[in-house]
This record gives sequence, C-alpha cells and structure tokens, in this order.
Amino acid sequence: MSAAIDWAKLDVGYDWTTSEVYRPTRLEVDDASTLPGAVYSDPDFHDLEKQRVWHSSWVCVAEQSDVLTPGTMFASDVAGTPIVLTRDSSGALRGFQGETATVGSLEELPEVPSSHVGCALGLVFVNLNGEAPPLREWLGDLVPWLEDYEKALTSGQLIATHRTSYDIAANWKLLIENFLEYYHLPAVHPALCNVSGVDEHQRFQGRGMYMGFATHPLTKGGTAIDPGRLPPFPAIKAHRHETAYHLCIFPNVFFSLYPEAFFRVRLTQQSPTRTVEYATLQTHAAAMEAPDASAILQEVFEFWDNVNTEDILICENVQLGTSSPAYTRGRFSFRFEETIHRFQNMVIDKMLVDEPTRFRVPVGDDDTTFLELTARSKDEIKAPKESTVAAAQRARANADA
Repeated sequence: MSAAIDWAKLDVGYDWTTSEVYRPTRLEVDDASTLPGAVYSDPDFHDLEKQRVWHSSWVCVAEQSDVLTPGTMFASDVAGTPIVLTRDSSGALRGFQGETATVGSLEELPEVPSSHVGCALGLVFVNLNGEAPPLREWLGDLVPWLEDYEKALTSGQLIATHRTSYDIAANWKLLIENFLEYYHLPAVHPALCNVSGVDEHQRFQGRGMYMGFATHPLTKGGTAIDPGRLPPFPAIKAHRHETAYHLCIFPNVFFSLYPEAFFRVRLTQQSPTRTVEYATLQTHAAAMEAPDASAILQEVFEFWDNVNTEDILICENVQLGTSSPAYTRGRFSFRFEETIHRFQNMVIDKMLVDEPTRFRVPVGDDDTTFLELTARSKDEIKAPKESTVAAAQRARANADA
C-alpha cells in the first residue's frame, strides 16, 4: 500500500534515469502519486525528455491541410529540432531536418527517412530517431474506431477555417494533463457544461498511445457549439451526432471531436516552463454550405478560443505551484484522473530507456465507457453505465459507511 512508502526520501536528489524515482506513479491509480513537481521545471529532466520522449515518439508536426499541394512548405519542430515538410511534384510528403527558406535549398538538408514520416486522422507525424513502433501500432484502435470520420479527416476533406497560436508560461505536460481531466469544468468553463456536462462524461480509451473520454449525450444549452447548428460530418454513425470525443494522442496533440467541427491543438516544447500551442478550427464542405455558416463558425472559434484561454490561465498558475520547493507530489483523484495516470506512465516508459516497457503500447481500460468501441449505430448503444460522478459519490459513501 502507498502508506508504506516514504515519499520524502524518494523526492530528495532526483535521478531521472532510475526507476525508483517513478515508483509512486507506477502504482495502481487508487494508490499512486503523481510525478514529482520538479518534472515541470527542472532543466535536467527537460534535456533528457527531449531525446527520450520527443525524439523517440511519433510527434505531430502539422495538420495535413498545412501541406496539401506540391511545392508547399511548412516549418515545424520536434522539441527544438527544426523540421520542414513539403510535397514533391508527385504529391509525396517529405520531411527534412533543419531550417530552409526555399524549396530548392531543401536538398541541402538531411532528409527524414520516409518510414519516419506518416499521416493519420488528418495529421502529419514524425519519429525522428525511428525507434518507435509503426504509426498504426502507435495509434492502436483509434484509427479503425474512427473509420467513419476518416474520410473527412484525411487530406483534402477537412477545411481549416480558423488558426491561432498561444505562447504559454507553462510546461507542456501541464497543458496535456489539464485537457485530460474534466472536474474543473464547472469552476472554469461553466458555459461548456451547458453542452458537455460533467455527469455525461465517461473515460474512453482502448489500445494505443492515446488518452480520452466521451460526452454523451451532448445537450443544447444556448451556446455557440450546441449540436445541430451545422450539418454533421458526412457518413458518421448516428450515435456520433449526439456525442463528443475528447482525445489526446501522445505526446503532443489534443482535440474534442464534435459532430460538426473540432478545435485541434498541437503543442511544441520550447523550454521547461514555456510551450507554444498551434490551434486549428476544422469542419467539412457540407457545413460550409449551410446558411450563416461563416458567422456560426466564427462564433464556434471564439467559444473554443475562450475555453482554451481559460485553461491556459489556470495552467500558468499551476506551473507556479509546482515550481515551489514545498510541492513534491500529489495523489491522483480516483475515477477522475485515470487518463492522467495513463499519460504520466507513458512519460515514464519513455524516460526509462533500459526498461522493457520503453516502447509499450498500453491496452484499453477494462471498463472503458458506456459507448463501446464496437458500437455501430445508435440502436446498439445500451443504457449508460453509472456515470463517473455518481460512481465516485457512491464509492466515497461506501468508504465512509
């Protein structure tokens, strides 16, 4: 049990290369403690993380819509390593390591092997050192499960209507972890709760390097993102018309996939305490043809921009808190932070380069959600399981009895 472990002894003189410092986070979520607060600001952890996490993972470096046509160039980076993407005259996507100003000068740069560049879900991924498992294995069941979205999510089908970026005084992991828990919604995003209520959330994650949860059913609360304001993505299953999927692909991209549009965020690590986010609002052609589509999409963008700004403000405050010498670790909130526990253990897997878990792809949760991965239509969805909030309240009442 966790009570038998002396956390204080573990949290003095961190050696980020040894398994002992991560042992409290390796426990089952009910007994586990989070990563030490120093992982969000320590330069030594940051330097190791660049090589062990970022360079050995499939990192999202662009939207496919950023590099659609031959001759297009798009500059990105992987933990400070510059990457240039382009499409050649045949339409093939190519990646180069370094900075360039012209298409002609690309040939002077080292090319990223084609096997280290891949596309899925409308995203471009790069694995710099080539050590990670194949991209499809990395994404696991996520791509086949989203097969009805895939036509719209692949190159040429999505329409990026708005783009923005955010320069944030917080570590990248805090931004991911903020996205992965939803009990802050009533305090921070009350308007969002009118559409995607806390009690309608359920964890939703199968096999793959991703974390997620679902909201079902979505409700109409008089907000810009109310369902039904625009046509849904063509060919998606009926039950998805009332459902949102909140997905984070390790290590650096997250988005809430709504029936009509979604706001996707890609992170780039700049320093231990600085992250830049690149965000894109995307929809599909049928939505653009709807009456007042431009005005509606502007409202949708402003709504998500506000939500993201609210999250950034609290993450910057959490950054200050985790930087305090008085803070070492915290306990996970059971029933609400299984996703964060999964994420932090992915980080640990990558940091421990000599462990057999180095390239582990986690399996799915035993009780993933009431929206089963195999559900094919609205009629096949059974009555919802007990909600996350209700389950937590019941468990706590039983413990106090």
